[in-house]
Amino acid sequence: MKQEEIKQRLIIGIILIIALATLCTYYATHYEEHLKYPSYRAILSDYPLQEVVNVGGTVTKVDADGFLIKENYHGQIITMKILTDNSESNINQSRYNSTSINTPVSVNDRVSVVGVLGPHNQIVSVQKMEITEYWNYIFILLRSFLALLVLAYIFNRYWHFDRESFEFRRR
Repeated sequence: MKQEEIKQRLIIGIILIIALATLCTYYATHYEEHLKYPSYRAILSDYPLQEVVNVGGTVTKVDADGFLIKENYHGQIITMKILTDNSESNINQSRYNSTSINTPVSVNDRVSVVGVLGPHNQIVSVQKMEITEYWNYIFILLRSFLALLVLAYIFNRYWHFDRESFEFRRR
């Protein structure tokens, strides 16, 4: 293969990597604009009190009337209190139409909550809650790593990289 073709492939590869990085960056910075309910950006800028919001994070504390979640939003640590039962503090917020959702959560679980935003970073009425248990999260990571090893082995078994022509070839 000629030196000029190698340079062309290298330039095309760099352009594709830059395009992919640009699309990933755009998605990471603008995904909240396309959510059904506002998230942390709206909470930090406008604080839409008594509106439905979508928040998520890692459970840091579980107590009688709910639990605390913590999320690192662009370098800013945000702590939210999720009220999950009709405890005394939730009864005081009755104008928010509080509901009882007794879902067992543990410390370090990942939680995504859709609910009504109350004062002082509280979700006073939970409409939807998705929980990813900590052990399940670790298991997903381990499973993905093992699948990556298997795919790398299969790829290496059937293909090799030819440095001279700068391409992958079947063995």
